[in-house]
Amino acid sequence: MKNERYLSHRRNGATHHAWLLMWLFACLVMPFFEAQALESEWQGDPDIAEVRLLSAVKASGDLATLPMALEFRIAPGWKMYWRTPGEAGLPPSIDLASSPTPNLYSEIRWPLPKRFDVFGFDNYGYETHVVLPVNVSGHIPASAVQIDAAIDALACSDICVPIQAQLTMSIPDGAAVASNNAQMIAQFAAQIPRLVMAQTGRAASGPNLGLAAVWIDSGEVIVELEAGAPPIDDIFIEGFDGVAFKAPIDEGGRYRIPVALAKGTQFSGGQAVLTIAGGGEMAEFKTAIAAENSRAAPSGNLPVVSNAGASLFLLTLGIAFIGGLILNLMPCVLPVLALKLSAVLGLAGRGRTQLRFGFLAGAAGIVTSFLLLASALVLVRAAGGQIGWGIQFQNPIFLGVMMLLLGLFALNLLDFVNIPVPRFASNLSGRLRFKSHGLAGDFLAGMLATILATPCSAPFVGTAVTFALSGSNLSLFAIFLAMGIGLASPWIVVAIFPGMITILPRPGHWMIWMKRGLALLLAGTIFWLGSILINVTGTNDGQANMAQISADDQQLIWQPFNPEAISGLVADGKIVLVDVTADWCITCKANKLLVLDRAPLAGRLAGLQAAGDLVAMQADWTRPDARIAAFLASHDRFGIPFDIIYGTQGPDGVILPELLTSGAVIEALETVQKLRN
Repeated sequence: MKNERYLSHRRNGATHHAWLLMWLFACLVMPFFEAQALESEWQGDPDIAEVRLLSAVKASGDLATLPMALEFRIAPGWKMYWRTPGEAGLPPSIDLASSPTPNLYSEIRWPLPKRFDVFGFDNYGYETHVVLPVNVSGHIPASAVQIDAAIDALACSDICVPIQAQLTMSIPDGAAVASNNAQMIAQFAAQIPRLVMAQTGRAASGPNLGLAAVWIDSGEVIVELEAGAPPIDDIFIEGFDGVAFKAPIDEGGRYRIPVALAKGTQFSGGQAVLTIAGGGEMAEFKTAIAAENSRAAPSGNLPVVSNAGASLFLLTLGIAFIGGLILNLMPCVLPVLALKLSAVLGLAGRGRTQLRFGFLAGAAGIVTSFLLLASALVLVRAAGGQIGWGIQFQNPIFLGVMMLLLGLFALNLLDFVNIPVPRFASNLSGRLRFKSHGLAGDFLAGMLATILATPCSAPFVGTAVTFALSGSNLSLFAIFLAMGIGLASPWIVVAIFPGMITILPRPGHWMIWMKRGLALLLAGTIFWLGSILINVTGTNDGQANMAQISADDQQLIWQPFNPEAISGLVADGKIVLVDVTADWCITCKANKLLVLDRAPLAGRLAGLQAAGDLVAMQADWTRPDARIAAFLASHDRFGIPFDIIYGTQGPDGVILPELLTSGAVIEALETVQKLRN
């Protein structure tokens, strides 16, 4: 009886210690989550509309373009306008001419609008709340920037009221780390329709939207889409003064758009911009509207790649399965080894039925995690947010929670704390005649294995994730399910052939030392996550590290990422190498250590750079960055590592494989440009 009271007291004390550790950890970590916001005061009438200026960065850093935004709060019943307002209205504008920092200029980027009726006219714009991303340029990089922004806008309800504001902001010199506004700005930036790519006829934001033809018929515009396009919500046509375009009428994949002409105006087609949205997809087409009854393919667009058939989809599922299987061997998954081995140790000595259910529980945890991840991505995409493979490692709260969980697992392996199992899991385990810590622990180990497996793209995973995130929600779930089954395959094989567990030594004192070794491996994972947390929260200047220049002639010198400069550099005859990396991407670091910074490639690249033929840019995606996310999406990529080489013979770029080799890089160099002997 005394022993039972003692054991109960010890278990309660261990649980109390676990909660105490969680509280202390939260006190230590939460201060890192606080990030300074950079914004002006609200101006305007709260009963109509208010506006303020936001910055996505807390300092200017070496950025040639500052990511900023105008945030509008719009009162119920009031509307504001898009860049093309429709039949009436005035879009918001920003003027930086009076700024103390000279030579500033800005470009507003426009999220997808809604069509609404004002006084019987069709207009396009926004209601309730909108953030318009603004690119500000013209300043001297690595210096403080003083902004005076004159804002003009128009808000309409039963009447129209001008909105004017004079907004000021000071952006100091320093590291260009993300502010609290960065995520919100990125979410609205993700709602901007992307321009179709010449080589595919598709946009990253609308992979199933293809324009077959557009022409005039009986005074109306006919828009015909490629087969496989989703049902269209709206089509916005721009480029014609005095011409208004009404809502499209669906005629079975062909859309008829009535036209309203101002008095004295004629309409016979010509160059236009079509923004098409439907099924959660959107794309911007620069094309020509053919004249009356002249049905023709849209000029300015190359032939469109047709939708993937059933065979291509099955091939993609196979690639996803192989990618998930290979994840078991990738460097970014090695920290999960401790969780897998601890599960195996816990199963040692059980009967065959217990072994089967234990490993099936681990496999179920993996597959469930992939389905939950797919569900989360669908919800984020529906909300217009930024999606990508591994971007949860940009979130300090996620990193803190993972450090806490792994810390508790490590302490549990050392028998310092007892992790309580939820009542429903205990009851389920009891019905299956397992110990309460077995089945639930196996399932949780599988889930954590999946979460920690996503910081980087293994071979085949990048291809599968790209197909999944650029396709329909159904294909996304199917591909993520295939990847989950691939990652869970070793667990499933052991469940089918439980006799394989007999290769392990019999339970004994060695298990104690093995658990201590696994706890040490988990501790290493915690320190790794902690280093990422430091960089994500901005307490370490990653830009400064990237900008360091080595005196070694064989060392490549990386410049800050500047996508706006790529086309100009290529036009000047330069080769441009872009490397998208992150502190949390172990495969990225392996590529750099084993290929880019190693002979023979390092000397070849350094020689090209010394001769003035090569510009190397490094894009650090450790923290959320809307420009990097948009750059990846423009190439139909949603995860890293990502490397691409541009040149005069390849201005659109040659994309390199996820796992780099010297041969692949040299071949791409020779493809994009004839190199000097």
